[in-house]
Amino acid sequence: MRRLITLAIALTFAALGMWADSQSELNAHMKAYNSSMANKQYLPAAKSIAGAAKACADVHNYEGAFRLIGNFEKALSAAGVGVDSLPGARYMIERARYDTYRRFNSTESALKALNRMAAYAKKDGTKEIASDMLFYEAQHYYSTGQDAKGDICINRLVKEIEDGNDNAKTDKAFHDIIDRAVSARDAGLVNHAYEKYNQWTDSVEAANADTELAKVKKEYAASQDTIADKDGTIAARTGLIILFVTLFVISLAVLAIGVILYLRILSKNRKMKKSVEAANAQSAAKSAILHNMASQMRPTLERLDKSDPAVRNIQKYVERIGELSDVTNSDQQTGDSLSDVNLDSFCETIAAKVRPQLKPHAIITLNGTKGQAKINSEEVEKILSYLLENAAKYTPEGGKITLTYKKRGAKVHQFIVTDSGPGIPEAEREDLFTPFSSQCDLAEGDRLGLPICALRAEKINGSLELDPSVASGTSFILTIHS
Repeated sequence: MRRLITLAIALTFAALGMWADSQSELNAHMKAYNSSMANKQYLPAAKSIAGAAKACADVHNYEGAFRLIGNFEKALSAAGVGVDSLPGARYMIERARYDTYRRFNSTESALKALNRMAAYAKKDGTKEIASDMLFYEAQHYYSTGQDAKGDICINRLVKEIEDGNDNAKTDKAFHDIIDRAVSARDAGLVNHAYEKYNQWTDSVEAANADTELAKVKKEYAASQDTIADKDGTIAARTGLIILFVTLFVISLAVLAIGVILYLRILSKNRKMKKSVEAANAQSAAKSAILHNMASQMRPTLERLDKSDPAVRNIQKYVERIGELSDVTNSDQQTGDSLSDVNLDSFCETIAAKVRPQLKPHAIITLNGTKGQAKINSEEVEKILSYLLENAAKYTPEGGKITLTYKKRGAKVHQFIVTDSGPGIPEAEREDLFTPFSSQCDLAEGDRLGLPICALRAEKINGSLELDPSVASGTSFILTIHS
């Protein structure tokens, strides 16, 4: 009984001594904390409050530890320090919270605090806090049976301190980790750190034992490399000689092929030139025949009765043939033939000349004809006049004809003539712009107007085509590249 009383008294005095030490440590941390807060030094203040919380947790005053942490967070908020600012200070507070949870074995809450520590450590980005985070992660993994992850953290901690083959630095790194584990009173972490340290020392001893053998092997390998280099030099020179000879032969072959191809291209160019010249000669001959035929028929037609519709049709047909011949022999457009025109007045003038030919209640409207355009106004007017006259001929009473202008690029102009007439049969569309492609009744038309317009468009660097997408009526597109 007396022994029990003596033991109880001894434990009481020991507890009082621990409490007194803890109280002294707490007071020192709180004094440092108050000084730091007064000077708005929040990171030192966080370290002080973390030390004070640890002093409380050492004597199992967990409620006091959490109260200190919570009051500091309130003080930060009151000072206008947000959650995302000063991540280093926030990290220290979460570390104190993690230590406290871990002391009374609240694993789930400790893990949440550890995750918040990781987030703040990442935002902070300093090497000191990154290393501290690795230590606490290793402590958590070892305490929860995740030894492989704990080993990874220890390896990373050591790697941050060690310097290549400097074994002294690596040894110091391991001792620092072990000392921290001892200070944290974490027997499991101490044990694992010692295991990793022993593994490393074993590997160093094995490496030292193999040093002499490695030197001999290295010298032998160096001599073998020297021999191989000499053999390689001889082989390389031989290979270069063979390569140069091969390239020379290939160059001769390529040169021969190039000469053959060049001669073939010259031959093809000569043939193409002859073909073009022959085609031009044939075209000129046809044009001359047409021109002569028209010239010879005019005097005879002048003596015939002009009141006869058939005579008038033949006379008009001869005029068309002469016009086709003249356009064929005309020169290609040059820049000198271009002029700036006011599109609205230009198109309105052409439309006004055609309006008297419209059937009752039929109309011609202009669309998009605003602004200026640099074009060959004389040739464009001839083409548009024919297209509008042709549209007036086939547009029924109450019908509509539209002359539209569209600018398709810096130097690309487009005029579109659309009517609401019966349209052009599918069978006649293929040869629509080819002269003398089929027989025709001159009373119904000579079918030379559209070929002449297409040829005029070609001479001014343009094209004339039928819009196949228009199902009702007819639409001709004149595109000019000026």
